[in-house]
Amino acid sequence: MVCVSTLKKGKYFHILILDFRFQIELAIQQLLNESAPTDFDELLFWGRISAVKTDYYIALGVCYCDRYEFPEKKFFWCSQSNGMKFTAFPGLNDQHSSEYNIMASQLFQGEPMKVLKKVENAEEQAAHKAKLDAKADMEKDPLASTEEEDPDSLIVKIDLKEIDRLHYHIRAIENDCHIIPQGSMKLNQKHEVQRNEAFSGLNSEECFDLKFYSHFRNAQQDLKKAGMEADDAIFNRAFLDDVHSDKPIGCWSL
Repeated sequence: MVCVSTLKKGKYFHILILDFRFQIELAIQQLLNESAPTDFDELLFWGRISAVKTDYYIALGVCYCDRYEFPEKKFFWCSQSNGMKFTAFPGLNDQHSSEYNIMASQLFQGEPMKVLKKVENAEEQAAHKAKLDAKADMEKDPLASTEEEDPDSLIVKIDLKEIDRLHYHIRAIENDCHIIPQGSMKLNQKHEVQRNEAFSGLNSEECFDLKFYSHFRNAQQDLKKAGMEADDAIFNRAFLDDVHSDKPIGCWSL
């Protein structure tokens, strides 16, 4: 976003802010128009990731129906580099997990297709993937040899791009930082998480107490995992991970 200090008059800043907001609203509406009814049940504007050349804007689609014990999250990105059109992220590239942590303090450049780490023999890898896909499509002769293949040979190595790092970065933030007030979500009899239409907010005593907030993610705390299987799970408003137990103590404040 444009910094106020770079502008001579404040009114220009507000005009630019409104222009960006208008572009984002149009991009979200376009995504809604082009999506199938089953793609997601809810679409939210997630936020902005700053970059050197052009910032990234992120949208979050949430699928509640037919998702056991927790909804599916689908992320979309857009920037001026792709004409401000929300596009689904590619699959999470977990082949470079160690690189993500090393790059954690580095700025994003705003070039989604920029290769951050080149995989050797990328063309050979692509050809190998095409060969594996063709092999999978062919019917196997029941009398053919069933020799075992090396599992590592089935892994097609791919380059690490900025879009992969961005996806990992967003998922990490989402896992640690997306919190909700307890009671705003409910677990129904089919063990699907849904918004609680009866929720009207926390009371004045609870709203400033971290004990009444939960992480909006799959249960990761052992006590919560066990609680999901309990008979009274659908009556427990605190069925998701607690926020107040996060480490280090004091990382959250109200």
